[in-house]
Amino acid sequence: MNNNFMLHWKNLRKTIIANYKQALQFGAWGAVGGCCGSLIGEVFGIGIRTNISDSFIPLFISVGIWFGIIGVSISIALLLGYSWYLKRGLRIGQSTKEGILPGFIAGFLAGAIAQFTYTTIGPTEFLRVICWGIAGGLLGVGLSFRIPNLGRLRGFAGGTIGGIIGGCLFILFTLLIGVVAGRLLGLAAIGFFIGLAIILVEAAFREAWLIVHWTPTEQKTISLGTKPVLLGSSEDAHVYLKKSQGYPPMTAKIYTEGEKIIMEFDETMKDKGMKILRHELANGDRRKVGDVMIEVKTATGNLP
Repeated sequence: MNNNFMLHWKNLRKTIIANYKQALQFGAWGAVGGCCGSLIGEVFGIGIRTNISDSFIPLFISVGIWFGIIGVSISIALLLGYSWYLKRGLRIGQSTKEGILPGFIAGFLAGAIAQFTYTTIGPTEFLRVICWGIAGGLLGVGLSFRIPNLGRLRGFAGGTIGGIIGGCLFILFTLLIGVVAGRLLGLAAIGFFIGLAIILVEAAFREAWLIVHWTPTEQKTISLGTKPVLLGSSEDAHVYLKKSQGYPPMTAKIYTEGEKIIMEFDETMKDKGMKILRHELANGDRRKVGDVMIEVKTATGNLP
């Protein structure tokens, strides 16, 4: 049992080391989102000039909207970061459209829970941290609908962990450097750790993933699952292939089917001489598609 524990710990450590750069990138984007949400709240005075003696409904709405704005800012920022990570550009319009609803719902629900607990139990630092954890968890669930194969549970777990860590720092900063500056840095910390933890938790517990080698020294990682990872010249493709090289909008898709990993090319590839459109891939398999080399990895295949 001890050997199994050490084996899993060793592989978990290797996974974290292999994905720390991606996690830091997402954390940085989340921090930007947290800062933006804080600045919006300061400029418009939303949710930050209320008093516990105020009536419940105005407090409920104001706090819920403030949490919602924070959720929207972090959600949009993380989606911008994901698009940038995949070398698809920022795609501001698409990221904004996809991030508003899940971000606001996650934030508003967390704010509602916070205000309810403050009213019934009273404001405590412990409850503040828990509420930021709830906000992060709900935000992770919302992002799981937009980031392929993130998974609801992994998104929730990563977001919750990040929200709790960031929430602790939020309280610490407001105590040490004052409310305004502390809130700015605190919300940046919340966004940072939500983004960081989501990526690390997702990487630690995924079963299969795709390594996209753009160049011999540049590579990106995309989780594999039942939701297909798309390759093609379309704006919706996760791995972009140059249209000038004759690749159709959806050239191929890679997904899991039970314990199998399937790479399935579009019917139009028959015109390019490809006879077999459906391939089963295994750990370590590589395929050259356009200027991109893709490589399949599995958790079980990487055990020493």
